[in-house]
Amino acid sequence: MHKRHLALSGLTLALLLAGCATPVSTTIQPTQANIAKYSTLSALDVVTALEKNVNDAKASGMNFTAPHYYREAAQVLSDCQSGLNSKPKDQLAQMAAKGDAILEKGRNVMSIVQYRFAQELELKSKIDALDTAKLLPKDYEKTMGEFSGLIEKVERERPENIDKSKEALLKSLEALEIKSIQEGALHASEVINNENKAKLADKQVPETYGLALKAFNDAKTQIAAAPHDAALVKRLGAEALFAARHAQQVNERVALLQTQFKTASGSSPSFGASTGGMGGGGISMQSGGGSSNAAMDKTTVEKIVLQEEDRLLSISTALGHKDLRDLTIDKQVAELKRVAGEKAGAPAIAANNSKLEADLQAAQAATKQAMAQLAEKDQQLSTQAVQLADKDAQIAALNSKVTQLETAAASKPVAAVKSKAKKKK
Repeated sequence: MHKRHLALSGLTLALLLAGCATPVSTTIQPTQANIAKYSTLSALDVVTALEKNVNDAKASGMNFTAPHYYREAAQVLSDCQSGLNSKPKDQLAQMAAKGDAILEKGRNVMSIVQYRFAQELELKSKIDALDTAKLLPKDYEKTMGEFSGLIEKVERERPENIDKSKEALLKSLEALEIKSIQEGALHASEVINNENKAKLADKQVPETYGLALKAFNDAKTQIAAAPHDAALVKRLGAEALFAARHAQQVNERVALLQTQFKTASGSSPSFGASTGGMGGGGISMQSGGGSSNAAMDKTTVEKIVLQEEDRLLSISTALGHKDLRDLTIDKQVAELKRVAGEKAGAPAIAANNSKLEADLQAAQAATKQAMAQLAEKDQQLSTQAVQLADKDAQIAALNSKVTQLETAAASKPVAAVKSKAKKKK
């Protein structure tokens, strides 16, 4: 009896599953109105009319809010298209009429879904407008999968006990919208921050890189608190991007000065005149006998670069221009010259450029002086290293001599030592 009960339960379950998998079109038959719509049309016009009906359904969102009905209507359309040259017109008209009937049922289901999920669909519309499917494909697919599962319950007329699931879905949609807004505003800065870290910015320019990360994280927090404040989101995104680009330029500048410092060794420190403004191309750093252990302190070089930027920023501020520190040094200089020329007007351009050139040269001289001081310090460290190495060699030689004497003394015959002792007695 127990086995029979299990068998019946299994059969019941199988029938239920089969019912879920049964195409909705098997239970829908076209009405006379559906058939009349196509009965007087040519075969081509039948297919064209059904195609328009299917396309209109997709445009209204049926592919999401009544997906089973939409898919089956689209399949009817595909069958009509493929049978256009092989099936009789009356058969095509009958097929198209059934496609129409399926779409009518789908529109009825859409109305129910739109009523039951009004808030969720509104959020989905906002999420789609943010291009979330491309920005966050995995998150989007997961959340929309949950949404589709609930819609299917309504579509299959089994909407019981979905309230808790709806609450969870709403929270997921709200979280996805915020995450999408954050991603849209901060994606570019995040990419640059990651590139900077890969290029050792966290070690090479820790202060500037840290500020970039802080700007990014602060922006992310503030956007989460006010995701619909478009002006705030735009400003925070711009600030985070500026900080990331600034760290990028400082990191590249420090790397350049480090390379120049390391490659230009062999004589006393000297700095050649720059031929490219403050681009660093003309800075020639040479330090005698610099060893690899006496490398320039990276954080100190970062401070020098930041001081260099501050001098240019003061010029930009004096000209009433924007902050240019997210550009390379060369581009900052070129932009400042351009702005100075525009502000001065044609008669005063030469005089104004002369003053600006003097300011830039003074800033460049300060940078060279700071780098020279570092080179001198490196030279001193190198000399000390050589002296210590010489002392180590002398100590090693003395230790070796002592070892030799001890070995020679230990190798004398014991008898000779005893004989010598008797003579003394």
